[in-house]
Amino acid sequence: MCPNCHQNVWAIYPYQAAGHFEYTMYMSKILEQPAATGAAGPRFILYAGVWFAVCNWGASFVAARFLLHPASTALVALSPSLLAALRIGLASLFFLVPLVRAIVRRQLSGRDLLLMVLLGQLAFSLYFWMQYTGVQQTNASIASILVVGLIPTFTALLEPVFGSTRLAFSLFMALLLGFAGVILIVFQQPIALTLRSGFLLGALCLLGNALCFALYSHLSKRWLRVTSPVVLTGGTMLSGALGLILLTLLNSAQNRWQDVILLSPTQWLALFFLVLVCSVLSYFAYNVALSKLAASRVAVYIYFEPVVTVLLSIVLLGERLTWQSALGSLAIAGSIVLVNWLKRSKP
Repeated sequence: MCPNCHQNVWAIYPYQAAGHFEYTMYMSKILEQPAATGAAGPRFILYAGVWFAVCNWGASFVAARFLLHPASTALVALSPSLLAALRIGLASLFFLVPLVRAIVRRQLSGRDLLLMVLLGQLAFSLYFWMQYTGVQQTNASIASILVVGLIPTFTALLEPVFGSTRLAFSLFMALLLGFAGVILIVFQQPIALTLRSGFLLGALCLLGNALCFALYSHLSKRWLRVTSPVVLTGGTMLSGALGLILLTLLNSAQNRWQDVILLSPTQWLALFFLVLVCSVLSYFAYNVALSKLAASRVAVYIYFEPVVTVLLSIVLLGERLTWQSALGSLAIAGSIVLVNWLKRSKP
């Protein structure tokens, strides 16, 4: 999930988006050398910030499901594209000032801007359309399990493609265990019902969502090695927001912007929770912790995110955790543990 090594390395860290997970990049020359934090008090505050971020990101899947598929017919249901456009468009405003400052000061070349536009379509437009479609067609718990669980799996799977390393047989078998978990989750219903209900479409979108971010993480490492993470986030997020707005306008019948004013106070609260708390405050708290603590130690907390999602989904949305989802989750978790162990044990 957080590939890092030596110096001048990019590490990819999630800053929730809808359920997901949104992601941003954090660059540090000493990712694996935590700064001294002094007494236990400051360290407690840093870890509290990490838990703050992880719990909010887990809750974001629930908030997104509530906006995309409300239980009551009296509430407005937003389309995946419309919710993504609202979420990313509003969140991008918080990163607009540093982006404009970097452009005015000529800190970004034309090539940098073009790559930001391309990465923005991959990391935000396509990524969030897939994620929200998956959340809408499955449920919050399954979305969180598949997205959080499969991003490190797909990232490892793509490493040979980008020349990072060879895919050893032992690593391939570990990845195969994760995909077995995916099959358990995706095909827990009869095939006919899965196709008719849109569940399969949603599950495939979640798989594409994880693959999309894994591809983004590799491309961003190769293309943008010296750009400030805040500026990079602002550029890609603004580009993605524009792409999503255009996507909603191409199908105005399904993406009704007039529905936004019909949102209930509770739905507005859920929307601003996604924008302000998940994308801005949690992102800030997580990266402050990354600047003071070892990246590998902080990153492991991300895997608690589906736990938060499942618990909140059961309590707030009335979702049920099936035995197939539980067993599939264990298989995906086992795959992650094996992949990390095999990569660390390599000479």
